[in-house]
Amino acid sequence: MTRICIFTLCALALGCEPPCDPSEGGAICTIVGSGDNGYDRGADTTPIPALEARMSLPQDILARPDGSLLILDWNNHRLRELTTEGDLRWIAGRGELGGSLDDPANGDFNHPTNIVFDETGDRVIMAAWHNSKIRIVDLTTGAVTDSCGDGRRAYFGDGGPAITASLDLPSSIALDPSGNLVILDQANQVIRRIDGAGNIDRIAGRCVIDAPAPGGPGACADGVEPVACPGGSGKFTCGDPAEWCSRPCTPGYGGDEGPALELRMGQPFGQSATPAGRIIYDAEGSLYFADTSNHLIRRIDPSGVVHRVAGQPPVGGVAQNGYSGDGGPASEALLNYPVDLAFGDDGTLYFSDVRNHCIRAIRSDGIIERVAGTCGESGYDGDRGPPLEAHFNLPFGIHWAAHRLYVADTGNSVIRVFETP
Repeated sequence: MTRICIFTLCALALGCEPPCDPSEGGAICTIVGSGDNGYDRGADTTPIPALEARMSLPQDILARPDGSLLILDWNNHRLRELTTEGDLRWIAGRGELGGSLDDPANGDFNHPTNIVFDETGDRVIMAAWHNSKIRIVDLTTGAVTDSCGDGRRAYFGDGGPAITASLDLPSSIALDPSGNLVILDQANQVIRRIDGAGNIDRIAGRCVIDAPAPGGPGACADGVEPVACPGGSGKFTCGDPAEWCSRPCTPGYGGDEGPALELRMGQPFGQSATPAGRIIYDAEGSLYFADTSNHLIRRIDPSGVVHRVAGQPPVGGVAQNGYSGDGGPASEALLNYPVDLAFGDDGTLYFSDVRNHCIRAIRSDGIIERVAGTCGESGYDGDRGPPLEAHFNLPFGIHWAAHRLYVADTGNSVIRVFETP
């Protein structure tokens, strides 16, 4: 392995290479992680040189104003920071699974997936995915508090206090133009919003439990509307409520060019689910979300109407996935498990095409293009070279800041970066 050290004449004599610099020649660089999946003993108390540190399947990145980076080390259940000195230090999370209904007050995380700053910038709001909670980390004191979710993996509470509502794998969060917190409630197949009074409501999607059909589970018959389950759970079904309303929400597809409250989406659910369905607002107030299992990117405009942005819709109930379409309209392309979204200052929408192992972008004119990685091929190489020649392994998370795109190269357990136009 090539040794990385400070670039001096002495370093050259020792055979070291200078640190990788993404501003030189448009190179892609690894900036955090040794590439080994794991955790270093003592890292909770002593910062470690970032390129020597081990992580385990990092999911998300968030840039701070001083140039440091916050990183969600997903399978280590921790929030960590890349300092401006190049060290990786511990911020929060003890690496122990916790924060459930039975243990509500502790500061442990269970596979956190997404982070954003609150309006003050002094606290981080976290989608604590397997906790089924939204948690807040005070960056000054280190205190961890809950703001939404009772820890049950269920769907309940619309129209009431967010803190006593139930979520099921909340995977992504964003602040809307009014400063309200919006949550993609992954396994419940809905998007929910917490208002200024602390109450939660559904703003998009429906939790429909599809009744059986010959040959397996099926949706409601044509022309048949699902009915609300009793008890205010927020679920709907076309089956017998006594039999079906206790079951999980069913992924589906529908609702394009219609009202957001009637759309169906396809997000992974169940014990084998992976994080999915990240959300983001654009400058005009439209909400974009990755409809991950449908291999689509969709948009809800400010009037509440749904539009398909990228990917081909399911055919006969079968999701269409693959890799095609670069250089043409994004709505005609094939994607394979899109997850995270990020906007550049020029309106370009970047996204992680996870199972294609690459990063793609949708220009403001609707044309899709590849910007990093070799789509369809996984691996770990290409540092110091052009981003288009690099290889990733299941890159879940992305974050754009100051004309740089940061990538959580999840399967390689590293963070990488390259410059954008």
